[in-house]
Amino acid sequence: MFLGLDVGGTHCRCEWFPAGTVPGCEAPGVQPAVHGLEAAIAGLAEAIALATRTTSPTAVVAALAGVGESRTADAIAAGLRARGVAVPVAVTGDVLAAAAAGLAAGPGVLIWSGTGSFAVARSRHGELHRTGGRGYLLGDQGSGYDLVRRAAAAVLLAIDDLGPATVLTETLTAAFRAPSPSRLGATLQQLDTAGVAQQLPVVLAAAADGDVVANDVLAAGVDGLAMLAAGALRRADLDGRDVPVAMGGGVLLAAPAIRELLSARLRSLGAAAPTVLDARAAGRGAAWLAHGWHTHLEPQHTWVTRVAL
Repeated sequence: MFLGLDVGGTHCRCEWFPAGTVPGCEAPGVQPAVHGLEAAIAGLAEAIALATRTTSPTAVVAALAGVGESRTADAIAAGLRARGVAVPVAVTGDVLAAAAAGLAAGPGVLIWSGTGSFAVARSRHGELHRTGGRGYLLGDQGSGYDLVRRAAAAVLLAIDDLGPATVLTETLTAAFRAPSPSRLGATLQQLDTAGVAQQLPVVLAAAADGDVVANDVLAAGVDGLAMLAAGALRRADLDGRDVPVAMGGGVLLAAPAIRELLSARLRSLGAAAPTVLDARAAGRGAAWLAHGWHTHLEPQHTWVTRVAL
């Protein structure tokens, strides 16, 4: 039995390989970049203890947001051993678990949009190529944060008579409890990315009611996600018309309007209809990685030991 942990900032989802043999579970999430390294180690040790109360795994892969380099991953793994976690544990980034969930079967591309965003393509030789996911300041096109930021920026353009009027002026100002529309920028700057992204339903509601600006925001975000997918496919030397497409992440799961816009955009480029991954898919991907890592199967072993996404 092999355990996979998909660890975000608020939730940790625990899944097993082979799938369905042991029920999954949930634990509090933790991120090294947000909570600190020691807190991440302690939280991960608690999650492993919770998941293994009734079943002892042969090996574990823990996929954490914000773990993109081997030094951090090695420090967390060493910290777990120091806390008495005896089972072999490999620590990876959460992007790798998502890639495992969407690309285990062979060449293809995965598009992911949550608080952040990225695309990963698997080449015909098994290599993974990522585009995007470079953080809210310089990337994360089409993410929840990006869409709300674009909407708030459109409000400021509207009140300065530099862009069209929009119902978002009233609805976003109220949602963020800003003193006035002109103070939206100052209000958003006091929030983390998740705090901004959680107001995406306000933008979706405006778009559903026909607000032109809100619909333009969604279209621009979808174009950004399609651009990430095209870039990943180029890097993997793949033709998007010939390989499967998968999509996942909180935004694409919770917002059918964005999912449908992206599907239509991909179809216009000749891509196949995408498969939508459920919320627990990355945890199952991590468990699949744990199985292949421990038993030296490919591509899992190479992905876990050598690939930083």
